[in-house]
Amino acid sequence: MTEENELRNIAKKLRNANGFSPMPAIHDEINGPEDAYKIQKINREIWVAEGRHETGFKVAFTTPEAQKIFGTNEPVYGSLFADMSFPTCHEIPPTKMARPKLEGEIVLELGKDLPAKKISNEKVISSVNAFYVALEIPDGSFIGEFNAVDMIADNAAAAGYVLGDRQLITHDTNLAALSMEMRQNSKLVSTGNSSACMGNPMNVLIWLQSALAKRNEGLKAGQIIYCGSLVPIIQAQPGDSFHAIVDGSGSASCSFTSTS
Repeated sequence: MTEENELRNIAKKLRNANGFSPMPAIHDEINGPEDAYKIQKINREIWVAEGRHETGFKVAFTTPEAQKIFGTNEPVYGSLFADMSFPTCHEIPPTKMARPKLEGEIVLELGKDLPAKKISNEKVISSVNAFYVALEIPDGSFIGEFNAVDMIADNAAAAGYVLGDRQLITHDTNLAALSMEMRQNSKLVSTGNSSACMGNPMNVLIWLQSALAKRNEGLKAGQIIYCGSLVPIIQAQPGDSFHAIVDGSGSASCSFTSTS
């Protein structure tokens, strides 16, 4: 296990890094995911102490293909904060993110607290009271090659998010069968299904609750959970607009200010 002071030094470097001022990957300097989550937690606690409001979590690598690319056999998570949120239809200026990417996601909203201990899948599922059609805008802090350990330490590259239309969970809701269209500059560029997210976004929440409980952390009512992209990730460019549409459930959109 890496010494605490070393982890804090790496955490400080990551706080000072971003897409505009990236740093080399750090996976060779630490001992795997647990050290990376300790670094993430150090920074999260500092950010909260500085006044940032934590709004929930994002889960990444929810498909076997993504896990293989980044050298892991499970998803990873990071924290979301209120200052990362953009209204739907908002134009995002280039000063906000250096290398923004774009993902179309389903987001779960918790109506109940979830404790920091093992509980049944049924209790986890029953905690969800609504879902959103949403966009996530990751922008990492590393230059060059990096892997899942680096992503964990970097708060899973969480940088921005857009919550679109909200739907209450009912007995008729089937979160495993939501189809999404992604339009870039009004052109259909990809389609996807919520089953890409570990078979069902609820399975993502079940995994997250268990992963947090192992680290003595719980979830709170009102928090949101980003469950992984339904469609292939897109590198956003200045002037691009994006519109994610889920038939029968609504949409979410954003655009990036042109630099010309």
